[in-house]
Amino acid sequence: MAIKESFISTVPYLVLSSVIVLINQLLILTDFTTPYLNSIVLTKIIGYMSDFFPVILMTSIAFHFSKRNNINNIFIITLSFAIFITIESMINAHKAQWLLHDAGVSFFVLIIPIVSVALFNILPRFEKDLKLSNGQLSHVFFHLKSFILIYFVSIVAYLLMIKGLEVIASNISFGFLDLDLFSIMTLRTLASQCLWFLGVHGPNTLSIIAPSGSLSFPIINDISYKAFYDVFVIYGGSGSGLSLIFAALIYSKSKHINKVSKISLPFAIFNVNETLIYGLPIVLNKYLLAPFVFIPVFNIVIAYFYVDFFDISFINNQVSWITPIFINAFIATDGHGGALLLQLLLVVVGTFIYAPFIKRYSLAQSSSNHLENLKNNLEMIELMESNEGIKSNAAESKIIKSNQEVDKIIKFISSNKLEVHYQPKVDIIEGRCSAYEALLRIRRDDGTISGPFFLESLELAGLASVIDLWVCKEVRKHFQIWRLGGFDPKIAVNIHPDTLTDNKTIELIIRELKGLSVEFEIIERDSIKSPSSIANIMRLHDNGFGISLDDFGVGYSSFETLTFLPINTIKIDKSLIDNIESEKGYHICKNIFTLCNDLGLHCVAEGVEKDIQYLKLKTMGVRYIQGFYFERAIPFDHIDRFKPRFKDHESYQKVAT
Repeated sequence: MAIKESFISTVPYLVLSSVIVLINQLLILTDFTTPYLNSIVLTKIIGYMSDFFPVILMTSIAFHFSKRNNINNIFIITLSFAIFITIESMINAHKAQWLLHDAGVSFFVLIIPIVSVALFNILPRFEKDLKLSNGQLSHVFFHLKSFILIYFVSIVAYLLMIKGLEVIASNISFGFLDLDLFSIMTLRTLASQCLWFLGVHGPNTLSIIAPSGSLSFPIINDISYKAFYDVFVIYGGSGSGLSLIFAALIYSKSKHINKVSKISLPFAIFNVNETLIYGLPIVLNKYLLAPFVFIPVFNIVIAYFYVDFFDISFINNQVSWITPIFINAFIATDGHGGALLLQLLLVVVGTFIYAPFIKRYSLAQSSSNHLENLKNNLEMIELMESNEGIKSNAAESKIIKSNQEVDKIIKFISSNKLEVHYQPKVDIIEGRCSAYEALLRIRRDDGTISGPFFLESLELAGLASVIDLWVCKEVRKHFQIWRLGGFDPKIAVNIHPDTLTDNKTIELIIRELKGLSVEFEIIERDSIKSPSSIANIMRLHDNGFGISLDDFGVGYSSFETLTFLPINTIKIDKSLIDNIESEKGYHICKNIFTLCNDLGLHCVAEGVEKDIQYLKLKTMGVRYIQGFYFERAIPFDHIDRFKPRFKDHESYQKVAT
């Protein structure tokens, strides 16, 4: 997640850089020039922006990794810079060039901040708080020893790593001596794609690790390695970007993937693909690894034999790599139709190869797609924006792991009928029932009723607000029917913590249930104390809805919540009711009930199933009871006829007291 966030954060810089590249190409084609805007100036700007990108990426990685590990951001960023500058200076000490030249090929920008965070967590802590009068200075010196130790440990480790890589690189270069140019090109392309997948510039990195003077040599029919590579292998940029974009636009249902593809398309036409690689992202994306790495290799093989079979030759091997597809082939071959047809064939085949992989990735990423499917299956009338209420960033790793399960659940919902049933809350003082809790149920094909087994998975996928809104719509429909018969019960509706942070869904819920006798049951979690949650709870209260605190006494429950939220009702959790037969359990329940009375709150005991539980609650003076003891949840068209049945408990009175 941190790696992904880091790459995505650099996308604006890459987009700007790509725009400048395209402007420069336009100036070259039109021969337009001014003192401050000309090809020479823009080429220098492009070079500097390319040189500075690695440190921008390293800064982003350092920031996101330190943030996720609760380490001071500036500490890790400055430490990473110190190590990076030292290593690059040692590597380039013998070169007459400035520090950042070719630094973009260094994989150190990826690993330095990550390793620095790891070392900070692993190395023993021996800092001492100096308690200086200046708090910021105290904080700086608190980490000083760790800063220095990690710096020197990292330098030694990286120098040893560099030495090992030099040995490997020399062996790789030596091995290439016995290979033909076609094999070298294939292996080099494969290695380049693997490096791009890791976020490192593939061709530039290989130019340093394994230099090759054969790039200008003819590979076939007087076509140089570089020209062949630019025209037939990486149309749309590394990984055959145009095929990936077309596959995404045709087969993906993820709005994020589609938007990034549309943004990347103008740049990919000119073979600038960084926006797609870092924005989608392709980097470290396990779903797109196989096609991204192997489609360019596939292109080499197909194009090589195609060019050989149709005897296609180049009259111009100096076509710029930024020249769009079809135009570059037209210029290089003087308009040979076979070359243009080959490019079209490769784009189409590449699109079909990418298709199943992009579908799978789209399924994994598309919380918005799950949202749309769920809304359609539940026949939602008003559409929410797909990004509203989706907690994909907070739970993305879990969403990806459970995406297939979520997809199966949505299909299950579409073939089975969801219903809202109502469990009575019985007033044991007056011996009647006028309040009910709305509960989601599934009616299967065989007519049996079961609980919603899928709620946790939908919650992880950020779709809880959709379920909540659907339940509210059903409750409104039921109220319309009940009121025609003169029946006007009080209904409690559960509302998920995620929904409480979703302003638009809360607005829709208020609109649905305004003026109805409805109470919202909320459960206490950390998120409930957020400003947005508190504001929306107040909105519900101000619009005439009651607020009930569910599952009180377990989990996140705290008395503090009762002080800042407009609570009307407290529901004692079933786990406490199950322990009411013990002395401790009895006194805990009794004291909660006493607290409710003192605060002027209604108290509901939920999950009551046994006679002894009922009797003990009755002796405490608890008025409202909910549970299987009286009735399970029943269909909406039966509750107007429900009347609680009370047993004769004379034989149990002594046991209860």
